Amino acid sequence: MNWAFFLYFKTECNEKNLNYRDTALKVVVNLTLVYSGEEEILALGNLAKRIIVAAIGGPAIIACVWFGGWFYWGLMTLMAMLAGFEFIKFTEEKGMRPSRMPILLFFPLLFLIIYFNQRHFLLEVIAGYTILLLLLELAKKENNAISNVSAALLTTIYIGILYGFLLDLRELPDSVGLTDKFGANLVFIVLLATWICDTSAYAAGKKFGRYKLAPLVSPNKTVEGAIGGVLGAVGTTLLCHSFLDTALQLLDIVVIGLIIGVFGQLSDLVESLFKRDAGIKDSSSILPGHGGVLDRFDSELLSVPVIYVYLKYLVWG
Repeated sequence: MNWAFFLYFKTECNEKNLNYRDTALKVVVNLTLVYSGEEEILALGNLAKRIIVAAIGGPAIIACVWFGGWFYWGLMTLMAMLAGFEFIKFTEEKGMRPSRMPILLFFPLLFLIIYFNQRHFLLEVIAGYTILLLLLELAKKENNAISNVSAALLTTIYIGILYGFLLDLRELPDSVGLTDKFGANLVFIVLLATWICDTSAYAAGKKFGRYKLAPLVSPNKTVEGAIGGVLGAVGTTLLCHSFLDTALQLLDIVVIGLIIGVFGQLSDLVESLFKRDAGIKDSSSILPGHGGVLDRFDSELLSVPVIYVYLKYLVWG
């Protein structure tokens, strides 16, 4: 019976000029999706992608943070340029056409100024950059100058300036006489607590979620999930404080956890606001299973500047 079916199947494929091996594979896949549930199969594939990206990207990020210097500068510059490209796509979905190349090339220049602590040049550099953006609009055939320049400056501030604080955070302890390892430990804590905050918020929302947090911006987020995120962030910073040397008091660690828990989730809502306005689900697909750089590293955009200001002026000022 099985041989008869195989011969019949092969004959039918030959008559229709089909490769019977490829056709059989498609049949098996389709039957698997039907009987096992397509969503479950796709979910497993997505999970596998997430694990592979994390297994490769995680150690690379840890190494760059630990060794610092040009490794960390390169990591942050690449991250900012990719996130900037993604955000430019947001603005283009709204009909704006900011000048891509000057924006993306400004990020390495800005991060060099931060890395070498040459902020006294920053005002002149920003002025020259803005003048360039304005002059480029004169060469465009379609007059959409206000929207284009506004989009370019928003991208520069939202991505370049705010991510710049994550670069500067690692160097902050060194500026007050502490050793290099304190800066690395500080960045590790921020990244880990942010990740645990996101995970805790999702788990708490899934289990206890009842009241919507911001239904017009992100319908799936709940108040209970947000509380779980804050508790997860504070718990992570406290745990890290027990085995990582940060030169900080216990109260400061708790404050950092609260900042990550509150402003990290607000930052996530801001990115959701931008994506909803642009009609985009994921910022990109550059990180398989995770979406884009902005999808993965959006929480740091608001939380890290607040942490930086808190440490620089209230703790080490």
